[in-house]
Amino acid sequence: MKSEVLSLKKIYTAGSQMWFSKEGHLDTKLRGYGCGVVALHDLGVYRGFAKASGTRGEYKEHIRRLEKGGLFVFPNLGIAPYYYPLLCDLYLARHHIGVRIGWGHTAAKEYRCKAAHIKRCLKKDMPVIFAVGPTWPFLFKNKRIALYSMDRKPTGRGTKAHYMTVLGLLDADGDIWLEVASWGEQFSIKLSDLAEYSKYAVPFTTRFYNVYEKKGRRSQ
Repeated sequence: MKSEVLSLKKIYTAGSQMWFSKEGHLDTKLRGYGCGVVALHDLGVYRGFAKASGTRGEYKEHIRRLEKGGLFVFPNLGIAPYYYPLLCDLYLARHHIGVRIGWGHTAAKEYRCKAAHIKRCLKKDMPVIFAVGPTWPFLFKNKRIALYSMDRKPTGRGTKAHYMTVLGLLDADGDIWLEVASWGEQFSIKLSDLAEYSKYAVPFTTRFYNVYEKKGRRSQ
C-alpha cells in the first residue's frame, strides 16, 4: 500500500530552531502556563513570531512572556476548546501577527477524510494545533489517548484534555500517525485513537484547528 510522509520543512533540518526536551519527563512548572499557551508558542516559534529557545529555561521564559503578553489562562482551569481560537486570534490581532486560527474540523471528520486538512496545512508548511477534548465528568475519566515515541513505540503514557501541535504525518498501511509537540517533548499518536477517544469526550471538543495566514498580511 502506498505510504505518505509529510513534515514541516524546518523541523527535521540542521537549521531548525525549535527546542525539544531530552529529559523525557513533564515539567510541572511548564504545565502551569497551560498547554494551549504552549501550543500557540510552538506555532509561533515555527512561524517566526515567538522567540526560539536553546534551553528548557529559555523555553519556559518565552512561554511566560507570551502569557503575560495577553494570552492569560486561569490556573487549573485551562482554555475551553470552544473559545480557544477566539482567545488566540485576539492575541494575534493585538500583536499585529498575520496568522489566524479557525474552528477547523473534528478528529472524527479528519479520520474519515484521511487527514486531508492536516495534510494540506503541512504542505503549506503550517503547524496544526489540535485539542484532545475533556471527557464527560465522572463517566469516562479513565479514557485517554496513547502516546508513542517518535519511532512509534509504546511509551506507557497517555493524555486527555490537552492541546498539542502537529509537526508531521506518516500515512502508511492503513494507519495515520501524527508527529506532535507536547510540553516541549515530541510524540507520535494515531489519528484513529483520537477519533475513537472523541466518542467519550464532550462533543466537538476533540478537533484540529484551521491555522492560516490572514489575507493581506504576512506572518512575522
